[in-house]
Amino acid sequence: TSVNDAHKGAITDLRWSPDGSSIVTAGEDGCVKIWAKGGVLRSTLVQSNIPVYAAAWSPNSDSVTYTSGKLVVVKPLQPAAKTEQWKAHDGVVLALDRNNAYNCIVTGGEDRKYKV
Repeated sequence: TSVNDAHKGAITDLRWSPDGSSIVTAGEDGCVKIWAKGGVLRSTLVQSNIPVYAAAWSPNSDSVTYTSGKLVVVKPLQPAAKTEQWKAHDGVVLALDRNNAYNCIVTGGEDRKYKV
């Protein structure tokens, strides 16, 4: 499957959901999108003016964690659920991953640090 023009600008990260049914993409255009494995857009989870450099699924695929400038944001897929965010670095957060076995997040930023 090939999806043309998935984002307006470069795709900066993409990840399979833990169950393999979906893909999350992050882009320079400030969007986080969720796709069916066949390439159909399921939803645009985030639209921002700030590039999103990394995104990762929660263990049960009920939320997506992503970068937004100096922040890390945990966005639930359920519209009524509360979004969490915190300042992760003194510079832009460029990398992010989740350790689902230990329920922790690691980030790396322009400040030359990584944080767990």
